[in-house]
Amino acid sequence: MTTIAQKPHLLMIALLLTCALTPSLHAEMCANDVVPAATLLVPYFEVDLNQVDGRTTLISINNSGPQPMLGHITLWTDWSQPTIDFDVFMTGYDVITLNMRDVFNGNIPITADEQSDAMDDISPHGNHPEWDGSFGDCENFFPFFNNPVIVGNNLERLINGHTGVDVLGQGCMGSATGDNVARGFVTIDSARRCSIEFPNELGYFGGIDPVADDRNALWGDFYLVSPESATAVGAPLVHIEADGSFDDKGSPSGYTFYGRFTQGVGATDHREPLGAAWGAGYSINSEAGAATDWVVWRDPSANDVDYFYTCGEGPSWVGLNTDPIPCFDEQENFVEVCLTGDCLPLATQRTPVGDGDLATPFDAGWCRVDFTTRDPDGGDDVDFPVGDPNGELGQGWVGSLYSLDGVYSGGLTAVQLSSACETAFGTNLLGLFRDGFESGDSSFWSSSVP
Repeated sequence: MTTIAQKPHLLMIALLLTCALTPSLHAEMCANDVVPAATLLVPYFEVDLNQVDGRTTLISINNSGPQPMLGHITLWTDWSQPTIDFDVFMTGYDVITLNMRDVFNGNIPITADEQSDAMDDISPHGNHPEWDGSFGDCENFFPFFNNPVIVGNNLERLINGHTGVDVLGQGCMGSATGDNVARGFVTIDSARRCSIEFPNELGYFGGIDPVADDRNALWGDFYLVSPESATAVGAPLVHIEADGSFDDKGSPSGYTFYGRFTQGVGATDHREPLGAAWGAGYSINSEAGAATDWVVWRDPSANDVDYFYTCGEGPSWVGLNTDPIPCFDEQENFVEVCLTGDCLPLATQRTPVGDGDLATPFDAGWCRVDFTTRDPDGGDDVDFPVGDPNGELGQGWVGSLYSLDGVYSGGLTAVQLSSACETAFGTNLLGLFRDGFESGDSSFWSSSVP
């Protein structure tokens, strides 16, 4: 195990004990199952920068096999702008643990591949030297730094970028939180060489010397930890598999996870897209102390690489539309919420169910959340299905965070109801679902809904 040197935290140790079981190695493209993958998505993180022991996010990254792995980690704001990236080396069956508070203090895990760690002191392989190895260009990265390594302008970009404050007089990279809590999401890609390139840069995928590769060996978990209330909510990371033959022609929609960056530039990421529709549960009863937050990640489908935008406004796609969301109770009564269409406007967010645009009269049940509607003023967005001028198909991820009396808590990944791989009759299944739902056509429900 490799970790940042710090005082052990009993809660973190207890949580990471749950990572001991390796998931099944069976995989199926477009199924978004929890299996070893080439890319891991931390769909949402938060770090309270006001308190040393405030809210934070813990991440566990695991190598499922004996071959050494290189993970390229990128932090993104809720405007989907990358702020910082770094590499971690993993021996066979290794585990990397990451406290996001450490990163915002400028510290990253110190690891080293074989060529940079001849004495096997930094990233030990135990009694199995075959679990060690070397990667291209890493001699210039490992392990020649001392923490904190993120300092100066880079640290300002990181902190201000994720709290919506002006960065070095150039503009903002994320929405203003107003509470000094850093928010965003993280991607971890299997890589073939060390680099400081972001996934949205030319050459990260494809070309003569790409950064990313297609090895499906990574898996992991994340936990949103609140020490002040002594609670933690965790879930598996979002596991995104790759296949060398999977590209814009590998699925009816042409959708790939990083497709917003690779479409039209002669490269492909080979990665499956996420779900287009999700069934997300909720339990809300103020008298009983029950509450539910949704964590929602969604793809803006925009290849905007300006990085800095007018504070308070952001890229042209900010304010992503959402069609009215049908919510059911436990007796199949339903109501539509999110009638204003702007209840899930960002690339990542944590939002309470039962308040504002997500207010529902029911105490418990589930909602169908889909990501097909695009802002008509979406700017330089990429159309999926490819070649469809409407291009309304969208990928995303939803998780439900349950709490009771602010003491007991648990997290569940929503159920994928439709994949962004899927299209039908020249449009997407979700548009057909809405037509059938609104018309009450029961024959559609039995024949078309996956």
